[in-house]
Amino acid sequence: MSDQNIKWNNKVKLVLADVDETIADVYTPAEPEMIGELTSVLEEGVVIFFVTGASLARVESRITNQIPGHLRRFTLVSHCNGAEVWGFNSEGDKKEKPFYSLYDETFSQQQKDKWREIVKQLIEEFKLSVYPATKVSEFKTMAGHNPLAVMLEDRGPQITFEFVNGYDLTPEQEKQLEMSVPQTNGALDLRIPVLERADRLFQENNIPVTPRLGGIFALDFAIKGVSKTYSVKHVLENENILESAGLSRQDLENPDHIEIWGDKFDQFRGGTDRHMCEAVNPKVRAIDFREEDPSGFLPGYNVVIWKGKYHLHHGLLEYLKSRHNK
Repeated sequence: MSDQNIKWNNKVKLVLADVDETIADVYTPAEPEMIGELTSVLEEGVVIFFVTGASLARVESRITNQIPGHLRRFTLVSHCNGAEVWGFNSEGDKKEKPFYSLYDETFSQQQKDKWREIVKQLIEEFKLSVYPATKVSEFKTMAGHNPLAVMLEDRGPQITFEFVNGYDLTPEQEKQLEMSVPQTNGALDLRIPVLERADRLFQENNIPVTPRLGGIFALDFAIKGVSKTYSVKHVLENENILESAGLSRQDLENPDHIEIWGDKFDQFRGGTDRHMCEAVNPKVRAIDFREEDPSGFLPGYNVVIWKGKYHLHHGLLEYLKSRHNK
C-alpha cells in the first residue's frame, strides 16, 4: 500500500503507539518536531496510549515531560511490555500509583534478587561485555564491533540486553566465538543461545520471567504472561482508566476510533507490536513504519505499511505532517 492511500483518520479517538523507532530513535529523546505534532494531535482530542518495552522513566524523559502539562492527562503509558500502566492528573503530574503493577503483585523480594543473580550468571557464562544503555552511535564508539558487547538496562519490571552487534553475525564472527550460534529466520542471532539458557535458569529457579526477542536487537527478560496485548486489553476493558483520559468504552466500539502505530509486526523476527493488534478488533488499522515483509504479519489483521519518503520515527512524523495537507 502506498502512502497516498494511508490518509489521516479523522475518526480516531485513541492511538496505541510503540515508542522505540516509532516515536523516537532508541534511547534518544523525541525530536522537537515530533513533540509538536503529538501535542497537536492531543489538542484535537485524540488520546495517545504509549505501549512500549522501554521503562516509564525513559518514556517520561524522552516524550511525556516535553508535552504541555495540561495535555498529559490525555496520555497513558504501558511500560516494560505491559508490566505496569500509568496515567497523569489534570496538572500533568504522574499519578501516585499505577493503575496496576504486576511486578510488585507477582514477585517476592527473594525472586527479584534471584532474577538479577541469573542475569549476572548469563553475563559470566557468555563472557558478555556490558555497557550502559545509550544511543547506538555512542555505544559503538565505546564498544566497536564486538559481538559480545551488549547494553544492559534494569527497568525494574523488565531487564533488557541490547545485542547491537550480535543479532546478525557473519559466519566469520560466529566462528570466532566460543559457542555455536544457530541460524534463526535467516540470521546468526547471538540472542538465541542466551535466550535458551536464560529460559532454563528461570524455570529451574521458579522465577516467573520469560525471555523474548524485542525490537531489532533486544533480548527482554519480561514478567511471564505479560505482553502488549495484556496491557491494551486491560485498559480497554477498564472504564475507570479510560475515564481518567477522557474516554469511555462506548467511544471505542467502532474500529475506526482506534489506530495503532508501530514498526515491528513481523511475528518471525520478534515483532512485539503485533501484540497490540491482538488486543483489538482485527479491523483496527495498524500502520507499520518499517519496510517489513507482509508475509510475516499475523493473518486477518489490518496492518498497512507506510511507503512514504521516510520510515521509522521520521515516517511517523511524515504521516503526522500529512494531516495539514488537506
